[in-house]
Amino acid sequence: MELDFTIYGRCCDLALHPVSQAIADKIRSEGRGIYKQKYLEWWRKGNTCTCGMKLGDESVVEVTLDGHPLDFDPLPVKEAAVLLRRRMYMDSKAKYLALMGYNDEICSLTWHWANVQGFDPANFQFFVHRWDRLMHEDGFYIVDDIRYNGRFSDDQSWGERAGHSMIEPVVIDLDDVRREVRGGDIRVS
Repeated sequence: MELDFTIYGRCCDLALHPVSQAIADKIRSEGRGIYKQKYLEWWRKGNTCTCGMKLGDESVVEVTLDGHPLDFDPLPVKEAAVLLRRRMYMDSKAKYLALMGYNDEICSLTWHWANVQGFDPANFQFFVHRWDRLMHEDGFYIVDDIRYNGRFSDDQSWGERAGHSMIEPVVIDLDDVRREVRGGDIRVS
Protein backbone atom coordinates (compact mmCIF):
# COMPACT_ATOMS: atom_id res chain seq x y z
CA MET A 1 0.00 0.00 0.00
CA GLU A 2 1.01 3.62 -0.59
CA LEU A 3 0.90 6.01 2.40
CA ASP A 4 1.01 9.80 2.06
CA PHE A 5 1.16 12.42 4.81
CA THR A 6 0.63 15.98 3.53
CA ILE A 7 0.64 19.33 5.27
CA TYR A 8 -0.88 22.28 3.40
CA GLY A 9 -0.05 25.72 4.73
CA ARG A 10 3.14 27.69 5.16
CA CYS A 11 6.75 26.62 4.70
CA CYS A 12 9.51 27.80 7.02
CA ASP A 13 13.18 28.09 6.12
CA LEU A 14 14.92 29.54 9.16
CA ALA A 15 18.56 29.62 10.20
CA LEU A 16 19.95 30.13 13.68
CA HIS A 17 23.65 31.07 13.49
CA PRO A 18 26.25 32.02 16.09
CA VAL A 19 27.55 35.51 15.22
CA SER A 20 30.20 37.89 16.52
CA GLN A 21 29.51 41.17 18.34
CA ALA A 22 30.30 43.08 15.11
CA ILE A 23 27.84 41.02 13.03
CA ALA A 24 25.19 41.25 15.77
CA ASP A 25 25.55 45.07 15.75
CA LYS A 26 25.36 45.13 11.95
CA ILE A 27 22.19 42.99 11.92
CA ARG A 28 20.59 45.24 14.54
CA SER A 29 21.38 48.37 12.53
CA GLU A 30 20.52 47.02 9.04
CA GLY A 31 17.41 44.98 9.88
CA ARG A 32 16.03 43.29 6.74
CA GLY A 33 18.64 45.15 4.70
CA ILE A 34 21.23 42.66 5.97
CA TYR A 35 19.90 40.05 3.51
CA LYS A 36 21.25 42.20 0.64
CA GLN A 37 24.78 42.33 2.05
CA LYS A 38 26.12 39.11 0.53
CA TYR A 39 25.29 36.60 -2.18
CA LEU A 40 21.73 35.35 -2.51
CA GLU A 41 20.66 33.17 0.42
CA TRP A 42 24.00 33.38 2.25
CA TRP A 43 22.05 33.23 5.52
CA ARG A 44 21.35 29.52 4.82
CA LYS A 45 25.04 28.61 4.88
CA GLY A 46 26.03 25.84 7.28
CA ASN A 47 24.01 23.14 8.97
CA THR A 48 21.91 25.36 11.22
CA CYS A 49 18.83 25.67 9.01
CA THR A 50 15.44 24.31 9.90
CA CYS A 51 13.29 23.85 6.83
CA GLY A 52 9.83 22.38 7.08
CA MET A 53 6.15 23.04 7.31
CA LYS A 54 4.65 25.29 9.95
CA LEU A 55 1.81 23.51 11.72
CA GLY A 56 -0.64 26.21 12.76
CA ASP A 57 -4.34 27.02 12.83
CA GLU A 58 -4.47 27.59 9.06
CA SER A 59 -2.65 24.33 8.24
CA VAL A 60 -4.44 21.30 6.82
CA VAL A 61 -3.12 17.79 7.48
CA GLU A 62 -4.17 15.01 5.12
CA VAL A 63 -3.25 11.34 5.44
CA THR A 64 -4.12 8.94 2.62
CA LEU A 65 -3.65 5.21 2.08
CA ASP A 66 -3.76 4.15 -1.58
CA GLY A 67 -5.31 7.55 -2.31
CA HIS A 68 -8.16 7.16 0.20
CA PRO A 69 -8.32 9.73 3.03
CA LEU A 70 -7.87 8.48 6.58
CA ASP A 71 -8.96 10.07 9.84
CA PHE A 72 -5.96 11.61 11.56
CA ASP A 73 -5.71 13.74 14.69
CA PRO A 74 -2.71 16.15 14.34
CA LEU A 75 -2.30 16.52 18.13
CA PRO A 76 0.53 13.90 18.29
CA VAL A 77 2.51 16.04 15.82
CA LYS A 78 2.48 18.96 18.23
CA GLU A 79 3.15 16.71 21.23
CA ALA A 80 6.39 15.54 19.57
CA ALA A 81 7.83 19.07 19.51
CA VAL A 82 11.06 20.01 21.24
CA LEU A 83 11.45 23.57 22.53
CA LEU A 84 15.09 24.18 21.65
CA ARG A 85 17.12 21.71 19.67
CA ARG A 86 20.48 23.49 19.56
CA ARG A 87 21.65 22.95 23.13
CA MET A 88 25.21 23.00 21.75
CA TYR A 89 25.02 26.81 21.63
CA MET A 90 24.20 26.98 25.32
CA ASP A 91 27.41 25.15 26.19
CA SER A 92 29.57 26.93 23.61
CA LYS A 93 31.59 30.14 23.79
CA ALA A 94 29.15 31.84 21.40
CA LYS A 95 27.81 35.16 22.67
CA TYR A 96 25.10 35.90 20.09
CA LEU A 97 22.80 34.01 17.75
CA ALA A 98 21.13 35.46 14.68
CA LEU A 99 17.77 34.15 13.51
CA MET A 100 17.13 34.79 9.81
CA GLY A 101 14.98 33.42 7.00
CA TYR A 102 11.27 33.22 6.22
CA ASN A 103 8.18 31.51 7.61
CA ASP A 104 5.35 32.49 5.29
CA GLU A 105 5.75 30.72 1.94
CA ILE A 106 2.42 29.17 0.94
CA CYS A 107 2.99 25.56 -0.12
CA SER A 108 2.50 21.91 0.77
CA LEU A 109 4.84 19.08 1.66
CA THR A 110 4.04 15.39 1.16
CA TRP A 111 5.93 12.50 2.73
CA HIS A 112 5.38 9.25 0.79
CA TRP A 113 5.98 5.63 1.83
CA ALA A 114 5.65 2.72 -0.61
CA ASN A 115 4.93 -0.88 0.37
CA VAL A 116 3.25 -0.10 3.69
CA GLN A 117 1.70 -3.10 5.40
CA GLY A 118 -1.48 -1.79 7.04
CA PHE A 119 -1.95 1.53 8.80
CA ASP A 120 -1.73 2.52 12.43
CA PRO A 121 -1.39 6.25 13.24
CA ALA A 122 0.65 5.29 16.32
CA ASN A 123 3.45 4.21 13.92
CA PHE A 124 4.22 7.81 12.95
CA GLN A 125 7.25 9.45 14.54
CA PHE A 126 7.41 13.22 14.09
CA PHE A 127 10.48 15.48 14.17
CA VAL A 128 9.05 18.83 15.19
CA HIS A 129 10.65 22.03 16.48
CA ARG A 130 8.78 24.47 18.68
CA TRP A 131 10.16 27.95 18.21
CA ASP A 132 7.65 29.99 20.25
CA ARG A 133 10.23 32.11 22.01
CA LEU A 134 12.36 32.66 18.90
CA MET A 135 9.38 33.69 16.74
CA HIS A 136 7.43 35.45 19.52
CA GLU A 137 4.34 33.37 18.75
CA ASP A 138 2.64 30.77 20.93
CA GLY A 139 2.45 27.34 19.34
CA PHE A 140 5.03 27.91 16.58
CA TYR A 141 5.59 24.33 15.35
CA ILE A 142 7.85 23.39 12.43
CA VAL A 143 7.48 19.83 11.11
CA ASP A 144 10.98 18.92 9.97
CA ASP A 145 10.58 15.22 9.09
CA ILE A 146 8.44 12.14 9.69
CA ARG A 147 9.08 8.40 9.98
CA TYR A 148 6.48 5.69 9.66
CA ASN A 149 7.02 2.33 11.32
CA GLY A 150 10.69 3.20 11.81
CA ARG A 151 11.26 4.26 8.16
CA PHE A 152 11.93 7.70 6.80
CA SER A 153 9.75 8.45 3.78
CA ASP A 154 10.75 7.06 0.39
CA ASP A 155 10.39 10.56 -1.03
CA GLN A 156 9.19 14.06 -0.17
CA SER A 157 7.60 16.45 -2.60
CA TRP A 158 6.97 20.16 -2.25
CA GLY A 159 3.98 21.59 -4.05
CA GLU A 160 2.00 24.74 -4.63
CA ARG A 161 4.85 27.11 -3.68
CA ALA A 162 4.04 30.81 -3.83
CA GLY A 163 6.40 33.57 -2.66
CA HIS A 164 7.73 34.54 0.74
CA SER A 165 9.05 37.54 2.65
CA MET A 166 12.09 37.54 4.88
CA ILE A 167 11.58 37.99 8.61
CA GLU A 168 13.09 40.87 10.51
CA PRO A 169 16.38 39.32 11.70
CA VAL A 170 16.57 38.66 15.43
CA VAL A 171 19.75 38.86 17.51
CA ILE A 172 19.70 36.74 20.65
CA ASP A 173 22.12 37.46 23.49
CA LEU A 174 23.08 33.99 24.72
CA ASP A 175 24.32 35.33 28.06
CA ASP A 176 20.75 36.50 28.78
CA VAL A 177 19.38 33.07 27.81
CA ARG A 178 22.00 31.29 29.94
CA ARG A 179 21.01 33.44 32.95
CA GLU A 180 17.34 32.52 32.40
CA VAL A 181 18.19 28.81 32.14
CA ARG A 182 20.30 28.93 35.33
CA GLY A 183 17.45 30.70 37.08
CA GLY A 184 14.99 28.02 35.96
CA ASP A 185 12.86 30.50 33.98
CA ILE A 186 13.04 28.45 30.76
CA ARG A 187 13.55 24.82 29.84
CA VAL A 188 16.10 23.75 27.27
CA SER A 189 15.72 20.28 25.77
